[in-house]
Amino acid sequence: MDVTDSKDAQAVTTPPPGESFATAIERLDRSLNRLDTSVRSLSSRLRSSGQLQTDNQRLAADRTRLAGDLDRATARADRLDSATEEVSRRIAEAMDTVKSVLEQGEARG
Repeated sequence: MDVTDSKDAQAVTTPPPGESFATAIERLDRSLNRLDTSVRSLSSRLRSSGQLQTDNQRLAADRTRLAGDLDRATARADRLDSATEEVSRRIAEAMDTVKSVLEQGEARG
């Protein structure tokens, strides 16, 4: 009876009739070692997967926080632009007023 081991793709066969007990124990030991290796590998991959999920959640939270920070910074920049335009308009009006006063003073004087 042949059974195929999916990882190593090796055929595992029923021992021949004359096989010694020691040989059978060696075969069992090798099979158990392969099983142990497979279990450790799977365990490692599961831990890696869990770590990736944790990292992904942390990155998503960071992205959300950064998007909020960007929205607030953009709103602040828009307010500063509006204030700058208002200050520029008032300075231009003040300059026109000063110029007008100076021109009136020169005309009188």
